[in-house]
Amino acid sequence: MSDLLKKIANLPPDKRAALLAKLAKNKGGTQKTAIDYTKDFEYKFNSETPFDFSVHQTTAGDPGEDYVQVKAKASSLNFRDVMIATKQYPASPGVPANMGSDYAGVVTKVGAKVTHLKPGDEVIALLVGHSETDGTLRNNCHFVKTFNVHKECVVLKPKNLSFVESCCIPTVFLTSYIGLIELGRLQNLDKVLIHTASGGVGLSAIQIAQWKNAQIFATAGTPEKRSHLQQYGITHIYDSRSTEFAEKLRSQKEELDVVLNTLAGDLMIEGLRLLKPFGRFIHLDKKDIAAHTNLDMDLLIKSVAFQFLDISLLFLNPVLITSSLQKIVVLQEEGILKPLQHKAYPIAELKNAITAMSRGTHIGKLVVSYE
Repeated sequence: MSDLLKKIANLPPDKRAALLAKLAKNKGGTQKTAIDYTKDFEYKFNSETPFDFSVHQTTAGDPGEDYVQVKAKASSLNFRDVMIATKQYPASPGVPANMGSDYAGVVTKVGAKVTHLKPGDEVIALLVGHSETDGTLRNNCHFVKTFNVHKECVVLKPKNLSFVESCCIPTVFLTSYIGLIELGRLQNLDKVLIHTASGGVGLSAIQIAQWKNAQIFATAGTPEKRSHLQQYGITHIYDSRSTEFAEKLRSQKEELDVVLNTLAGDLMIEGLRLLKPFGRFIHLDKKDIAAHTNLDMDLLIKSVAFQFLDISLLFLNPVLITSSLQKIVVLQEEGILKPLQHKAYPIAELKNAITAMSRGTHIGKLVVSYE
């Protein structure tokens, strides 16, 4: 890691956001040539400098026999994209680190072995990167307008949602659904702690926990975000940047069934200590993983389960993506799950969207529209 990247990684959150914004203003989205956004394009990194990426015209080629070609209408951002843009993302084993993973769009072509989709279908897709006809992934390929994706990573979008609303679904709802339902085994009246609950994962997790009639405890990083969470009927809301949540829960003698964790270091440990016997701790943050942080085994003494969930690893077994996404779409169409709060930017303003994401002041999702 260069000295600049080390400096970025070690800064406090507010100063880190200010530096990233400055870098984005100077470097991000620099166009080397005139771009016609009505045609196919992709973003590429030019160097090791954060935010130094440019946009290029491209062609998708035909999809392989197990692949689907999709023309994007909208794509939502995740904090993973900021980490990739700033060269801080710890890549998952066997999965390339490409920006732009959540899409809504229209199928334009299908491979010979694709039977559940056809050209013209409106879909959502979870993408690891554009695949060439032979299935190999194109390198340095970000926020592609027209792409080929494995058939198991694409499902019909909810009929009642727009493209912009639908592109907010894949990563955050998959993370929440798999984390709380399949790994966390969340049941009626279970007590669940959802950290940084005003973000995309947090807001989707709140909906899933309410669907299961769980008792929700939540944290958020600013007074504005904590105030926002009150509208969901949550009464137990704490600061995610201090040990306040643990101190208050212990003083109230609360023990938790499930923790959906996005915090690192000592704050992660505080959440783990709050679990009751046979509780489930679902860990989403990658900072401690990347830093090879040790975990004392006595933290598991109450027969608690510690599960790290990296949603990008689903690309190594994409069948798991289809089954969960289809369940989520049904819940959206039935009105049990609702579209997430979001703010949309035109794709030509991608650098502004990533800069806004890096500041961490938004609530819900940020989206880029291709139309």
